[in-house]
Amino acid sequence: MLNIKKLSISTIFPIIILLTLLSFGILIPIISVVVLGAILAYYVRPIARRIKPFVRYETLAILIGMLILAAPIVALLYITAGQILTAAIQVFGSIPHSSASATSSATATAMNIKSSLATSQNSDSLNNLANLFLSNITAIAEKLISYLVNQIINLLEFLPTLAMQILILLFSTFYFARDGDKVVRYIKDIVPPEDKDFYRRIIHGTDDIMKSIVVGNVVPAVILGILSMILYYFLGYPYIVLLGILSGLSEFIPIVGPWIVYGVLGLFSILTGDITTGVLVIFFGWIIETTTDMYIRPKLSVNYSEVHPLVFLLGFIFGAVTLGIPGLFIGPLILGVTYSAYRAYREEVKDV
Repeated sequence: MLNIKKLSISTIFPIIILLTLLSFGILIPIISVVVLGAILAYYVRPIARRIKPFVRYETLAILIGMLILAAPIVALLYITAGQILTAAIQVFGSIPHSSASATSSATATAMNIKSSLATSQNSDSLNNLANLFLSNITAIAEKLISYLVNQIINLLEFLPTLAMQILILLFSTFYFARDGDKVVRYIKDIVPPEDKDFYRRIIHGTDDIMKSIVVGNVVPAVILGILSMILYYFLGYPYIVLLGILSGLSEFIPIVGPWIVYGVLGLFSILTGDITTGVLVIFFGWIIETTTDMYIRPKLSVNYSEVHPLVFLLGFIFGAVTLGIPGLFIGPLILGVTYSAYRAYREEVKDV
């Protein structure tokens, strides 16, 4: 049997580091999803602890905890789908009533074009112009169809990846919720005794940061959605519930954020002649988005942690830019833990 104590320390650590790097190299495509599962497990564990006395089995308690945590998301998706279906029925339901007039109008337009072309048959320049116009329209239509086909193909190609990521997220959440104590115990076993106080401070700071992450993500999105509904109501937009939900959800989209809703509504209103409404929705949307991201989000986050608001703000923004939606949770966690580590180290040095 191999006696590890006989191995030189200079051979142990290079092997561990090499294996760790190789493992991260394999897990890079899904590392953000695994970390997000660990973060979600942090919130599932307290729910499972409260449920366990009633169901006896830990696995069942964790599964119920995961369902409870997912319930608000499912309810939100259900409401959103219902609103979209209602809007689609109202929009497309009016098409048959106007189809007859649209057909007669299209027929009249076609007859006018045919008459115009017949009148100008003897004019080579007009024929060339008409041919050029038709060829340009054909080229644009071909490009549009090609673009739509490519988008559909890309979506179909992404579905297996999305399904795999969701599956990994579910398994990661479950196993971290079940075996989280073992991970913490393992870390405690390998930490040298003289460094335990340093890591204890980091773990305590991480616990506060985890609370701040949810408060700093979910609560601002809810506030922005409610304020957006109020704005849409006073500006007279239809489907204010659907638009408010989309505005709140868009808070999780990196860089663009709620402007994907405010901008589209504003431009649509301006292009359709309602310039005042378009300008107002862009202006007040900017106020709502700026207030939520630059004031409310950092303010709520630091109430649960001593980490500086700028650290959380940079983590939320650039974490999402780097890692996508999981980065909204991972970015603040990494920067917050780093901040806590430096603070703990400073306290260690001061104590010495």
